[in-house]
Amino acid sequence: MKTNIIYTLLALICDWGIIITLAKFSWIAFLQYGITIYTMFAYIIICFIIASRQRGLECLVHEATHINLTRNVLTNDILGWVFAALPLGHNLITERQSHIIGHHKHFWEQGLDSDFQRYQDIGLDQLSAKSFQQLMHILIRSFVPYVNSVIPAFFIPKNEKLSHFILRFSFWCSIILIFALYNLLTPLIIYWFIPFLTFLTVIRYIGEISEHAALGCTNPFQSTRNNLGWFNEYFIHPHGDGYHIIHHLYAKIPFYQLANAHRVLMKDSIYAEQGHHCNAFILTDNKINTTFTSLSQGASQNIDLMNK
Repeated sequence: MKTNIIYTLLALICDWGIIITLAKFSWIAFLQYGITIYTMFAYIIICFIIASRQRGLECLVHEATHINLTRNVLTNDILGWVFAALPLGHNLITERQSHIIGHHKHFWEQGLDSDFQRYQDIGLDQLSAKSFQQLMHILIRSFVPYVNSVIPAFFIPKNEKLSHFILRFSFWCSIILIFALYNLLTPLIIYWFIPFLTFLTVIRYIGEISEHAALGCTNPFQSTRNNLGWFNEYFIHPHGDGYHIIHHLYAKIPFYQLANAHRVLMKDSIYAEQGHHCNAFILTDNKINTTFTSLSQGASQNIDLMNK
C-alpha cells in the first residue's frame, strides 16, 4: 500500500509540538511561581501526557521498522532515526531485525520470537489467574521483571554494529552538551528523562501486555488484540498501534490507514465476531469488552486447557 509522507510529518510534528509546548509552559510556571502544590500537580499530569507522546514516537519507530513512514527507505530511516529512535535511545536497525524477522516471521515460536521470549521471561505467556485480584497481582508482580528484560532489548541490543552504538552515543552527548551550554539541563531531565523512566515505562508495559498476553497460540489472528477506545488510542496505543490484529494480518498498511481498514474488515463476520476487539483498558461499561476482561478470559481459557 502506498504511503503519504504528509501524515508521517504531521504525526511527528504533533508529538514533538505537544512535548515542547507542555514542557515550556510548565517550566515557565515553575520559574514564576516556584514549587507549589499546583505547579507540582500540573507537572505530574504534564509528565503523563509527555510520556504518552514519547510512546507515540515509539510507535513511529515501529512503523519505521516496517518502512511505513514512507516507502522511500532512505527517507523512512532518516525520519525514524532522527526524530524518534535516537531521542528514545533506540536502534532502528536492530529493532527492525528483531521485530520483523523474530516477531512477525516466527510469531509465538519458542526461541525465535523475541516478544514471546519476553512474555515467558515475565510469566505472561500463560496466565493462571482465577480472579480479578489474582490477575492484578500477576500483572503488578511481572512489572519489575519486564523492566529488567526491556532495558537490554531496547537500549543494549544484541548484535548492534559499532557504528550504530557510536551514532546513538554521539547523539545524546551532543544533546546534553547543547542543553548544558544554554543552561537547560534541568528542563531536559525533568521533562524528558523523568517521564521516560516513569510513566512511559508503565505505559509501554500496559501496551505490550495488551497485544498478546494470555492468548497463546501461533495463529496471529487468534493471539492478537485490537486495543481501541479514546484512552487506548491516545495514551497507550497512539498512531494506530491499537489496531494490532490488522497490523499482523497486513503489516504494510501505514498507521494512518489502519482505522479505515478496521472499519472495512468489521463487515467481515469472522473478523468482527472472532477477533479480540477491546474498546477500553479497564474502566468502562460492563457491556463493553476491555483489555482487562480479555486478559481474564485468556487466563480462564488457559486454566480450562490445563485441567483437561
